[in-house]
Amino acid sequence: MKRAFKFYLIAWAIMFVIFNVVVIALPKETTIAGITYTKLGGLSWITLILFELCFVGHLVCTWFACKQNKLTGTFYRLPLIRLSYACVIVTLVLGCLAMAIPNLPSWIPLIVALLIMAIYVFSILKAAAAAEIVEEIDEKVKTKTAFIKTLTVDAQTLLSRAKSEPVKAACKKVFEAVRYSDPMSADALSDVESRIRTEFDSFTDAVISDNADAATASADELLTLINERNSRCKMEK
Repeated sequence: MKRAFKFYLIAWAIMFVIFNVVVIALPKETTIAGITYTKLGGLSWITLILFELCFVGHLVCTWFACKQNKLTGTFYRLPLIRLSYACVIVTLVLGCLAMAIPNLPSWIPLIVALLIMAIYVFSILKAAAAAEIVEEIDEKVKTKTAFIKTLTVDAQTLLSRAKSEPVKAACKKVFEAVRYSDPMSADALSDVESRIRTEFDSFTDAVISDNADAATASADELLTLINERNSRCKMEK
């Protein structure tokens, strides 16, 4: 995400410079139909400063949006980056037009500048809030699926350590049962999951010691407990 901000910073700097070059390059006076208009063309210095602050505001808001380093945060904050690009381009175009149009009432670009910034701030707060909610849900899902994910890795590791064919067969049955189990946990499953973990520890000892009878018996018990957990999972839904 830092790389994305660097690209944005380059684009922002180019557009910021373009805006200020337009301000400097415009002639001090413009004569149209015999009427001479001053350089600012009705745009007050206060409004000019406001457009400059809009550029800075876009940069600051985008920097905060890009601070997120997590993958999910990056994915959900991509719309914020696109929004910031759009708003800074609109600010550039409208700012240049406001500077170029002679005798333009000062309140028009003032309202435009405030409106652009208000829409951007509102949109970025809304998108950031949505991203936070989704990330919170993702964290809860990770917590609830941690048991089966961890058990699956442990069962796969144990399968690779099995020596004799009967022990390997027992390990494979356990691994397949865990692998295709419902990944979501709940408070109501804590008891059976605790028994599964205890039995899996015994199963691990049997596999490491290459005790085929103990491994087979423990594997059968694990399959019974896993089936019990899966049945309770269906009841919880």
